[in-house]
Amino acid sequence: MFTKKEIINIRNQFPIFSKKINGYPLIYFDNSSTTQKPKCLINKNKYYYYNLNSNVYRNNCYLSNKSTFYIEKCRNIIKNFINANSKKEIIFTKGTTESINLICNCLNNINILKKNDEIIISLLEHHSNIIPWQYLCKKKKLILKIININKKYNISLKSLKNIISNKTKIISITHISNVFGTILPIKKIVEIIRNKNKNIIIILDGAQSISHIPINVKSLNIDFYAFSTHKIYGPYGLGILYGKKKILNQFPPYQLGGSMIKSVTLNKTIYTDLPKKFEAGTPNICSIFCFLYVIKYINKINIYNINIYEKKLINFIKNLFLKNKNIILYGKNNIHSSSILSFNIKNINNFDIGCMLNKYGICVRTGYHCSHPLMKYLNINGTIRISFGMYNTIEEIDKFYFFLLKIIKLLK
Repeated sequence: MFTKKEIINIRNQFPIFSKKINGYPLIYFDNSSTTQKPKCLINKNKYYYYNLNSNVYRNNCYLSNKSTFYIEKCRNIIKNFINANSKKEIIFTKGTTESINLICNCLNNINILKKNDEIIISLLEHHSNIIPWQYLCKKKKLILKIININKKYNISLKSLKNIISNKTKIISITHISNVFGTILPIKKIVEIIRNKNKNIIIILDGAQSISHIPINVKSLNIDFYAFSTHKIYGPYGLGILYGKKKILNQFPPYQLGGSMIKSVTLNKTIYTDLPKKFEAGTPNICSIFCFLYVIKYINKINIYNINIYEKKLINFIKNLFLKNKNIILYGKNNIHSSSILSFNIKNINNFDIGCMLNKYGICVRTGYHCSHPLMKYLNINGTIRISFGMYNTIEEIDKFYFFLLKIIKLLK
């Protein structure tokens, strides 16, 4: 648990919190969309272009060697952060969306999927973990099956057990719902899947879990884990895909060009080894360099401490909401939840609430949250979503709730 002094020190590392909106201090409760950026990222971004700017893997000059060194150092620290076996299992992409598309593209180009084979996702998925699988199913004439959710807005283990068949080849699910903050029981889910068929490929969308809970890909026994660095206080335009070597070695390249080759003639190209086989062209060098220092910063604070503190925040606001009869709180009985909360106000449009909160400098998210099928299932036109980061405070929640009550009274 953070002390008050530690929270002040953390907030001081994020320059944006000195900003005011409409004359009010910024209260940022949209961290599941993206997190704010610490000084270590901002300063290292400038440092890179002042001191190190050069392409990588291409020559033996000082700048290129230094940049290459930091890319591989970052790859290694990510490997340790999620407890992968080897840094060769860490692939740099543009984000979670591209990582999932990479997997889909590669699966499309190898002969493990046959007509009427099955891919399974859950009702909790974000569009980035729905649309690529729909496309692959249409292209390969596969069947897409959906795991239902239970009354606690978590995955139904009964539905999962019933839906797996001898035709199931891939299961791709979120780790934490970006709408409800529900933490899925991944170890139990993987156990059920492996007991049914140990050869099913299991993909975990970690976009919402990477910044909130400790990740151990070996312990989870999954085949792939994907996240975007901007969700964990890092830069935009960079994603991380972890994949087991034995599967990645079977995959063909995702894109073709420089950096992913051993040799090229006019008649034949020999591809290089992992992980660069999947990293054609010039990588996002500066973002990778900066993310190295972001992970160092997170390690210094400790992801376990972040998790404990954010639980305090989410429990505090849940208790406030449960006392208010005007608030419809989704997943209120779910004890396995992260720092994301979705709610609506009776008889008031969620968009109107968001607009009014913005007048007081409070940033929340409203709408469908890129989860149209889930909203249709619930028969609602979206929710108000608040999501916390390690820099948010009880005092901010009190201010948010004060203005929310004021808005409800005004709009009722």
